[in-house]
Amino acid sequence: MTEKPYHHGNLQTELIEEGLALIYEEGMENFSLRKLVKRIGVSPTACYNHYKNIEELRNAMKEYVTKKFSEALVNSAKDVEDRYAAIEMGKEYVSFFAKHPHYFTFIYDNEEYSITLTEETFDGDYEPFLRFKEIATGSLIALGIPPQRYRDNLIVMWATVHGLAAMANMKGFHYKGDWKSLTEKILFEKLSLG
Repeated sequence: MTEKPYHHGNLQTELIEEGLALIYEEGMENFSLRKLVKRIGVSPTACYNHYKNIEELRNAMKEYVTKKFSEALVNSAKDVEDRYAAIEMGKEYVSFFAKHPHYFTFIYDNEEYSITLTEETFDGDYEPFLRFKEIATGSLIALGIPPQRYRDNLIVMWATVHGLAAMANMKGFHYKGDWKSLTEKILFEKLSLG
């Protein structure tokens, strides 16, 4: 492959997307900027013009995926009646990671976020989790669920959608149906909306 001295288009996004795909395929321990620029077909200098080292690129990847995931969750619940917002968000959660398995493994195979479960609470500092909790709680309020049951319902919703997203990312597991329909069916039953 011939290296290109100049790359048109959005090289920053391409470095992030292709970097995430490379990490998904080979693991973080085998990731290098050299492999990435070879994969894309640009000069190392082009890469270093945007990211001076792997850590800087990795931080950009984290910000990129976190932003895209948060936006997808929030946008899925826009213009939806509150009682159904958690259903729509749950469908998007699973669909998002079914479409982007390299995002799922990158985010959840590291320890750079914190989600804590206690006997009373279910809290976290990860932006998509905060959006998930906010939208899901709005649905619980609209459904008339008592506040003392919020935590358990949030756990069930998170476990459901996260578990389905994990299944969608298992290399040996193949679902022949539609992930959104399956998620909707399960969440309707869990939230007693059906």
